[in-house]
Amino acid sequence: MIRSNVNPLTLPRLFFAGRAVLTFFNPATDKHITIKVKQARDKNDRKVRLPIFFVSISLLGDKEQGMVFAGTVFKDTMTYKIGRQVNPTSQLATVFRWLCKTVVDPTLLRTQGVTLLHEGRCCRCGLPLTNPQSIDRGLGDDCHSYTAQAETSAAI
Repeated sequence: MIRSNVNPLTLPRLFFAGRAVLTFFNPATDKHITIKVKQARDKNDRKVRLPIFFVSISLLGDKEQGMVFAGTVFKDTMTYKIGRQVNPTSQLATVFRWLCKTVVDPTLLRTQGVTLLHEGRCCRCGLPLTNPQSIDRGLGDDCHSYTAQAETSAAI
């Protein structure tokens, strides 16, 4: 049995880190999906990150299509928009809607028996993780401290 290599409750933090590659695995069905989340940046100043996240999904290790753009998530309003090329009744749209619900309430992963895995790279900057604590968190030490400061200042 595969165990989560990150705490499922950290899903929102990893999802909104900026460059996450996450895999969701359901041992009961022996199926998985992999997602890539990329944060939008300002066109004039590339260092400015916007609260807009583009989500691509690879269903069940599909090697023919690979990663397919599924939609956009808006962090400030916690809303989402399915991509124009995605049929609203397709499996891709269904998975995207499930993902958006799960980001809002990560306890759904535990109740559905789904494990959360990451690829061993920082979900914020994309650099390889080598420190065991960083691997467990899914964020490198610097990115972890940065996101913790950002969350603290946002709460104030």
